[in-house]
Amino acid sequence: MPTETRIITFSNDEIRQAIASYCVKTGRAAANSGLTGLTFSNEGEVKALFQPTAGAPTMTFNESELAAAVILHCKQQGVPIARRSIQSLQVAKDVVSLYLTTPPGSKSP
Repeated sequence: MPTETRIITFSNDEIRQAIASYCVKTGRAAANSGLTGLTFSNEGEVKALFQPTAGAPTMTFNESELAAAVILHCKQQGVPIARRSIQSLQVAKDVVSLYLTTPPGSKSP
């Protein structure tokens, strides 16, 4: 049986929106806090370093939090995500990619 793999890519602006929405949903930052900085680290695991406002302390998001943020963003934008898919993130230059692999025998949403 074949395995299905989808790749969804996000620009830095979309990642900023995703992290801002995730912060509001989880109570880590206020809705109007804005974004002054976003950088990524690929050392060991994917991490996002986010500065909500100028002069504010930097917030770090590990790979699972970043994945939760982009999945929440997909749901808000109406992009279907198979529940049984195996999810992983990759950061390359100016984009974050969400890889979704649906194992054989699994049904899409």
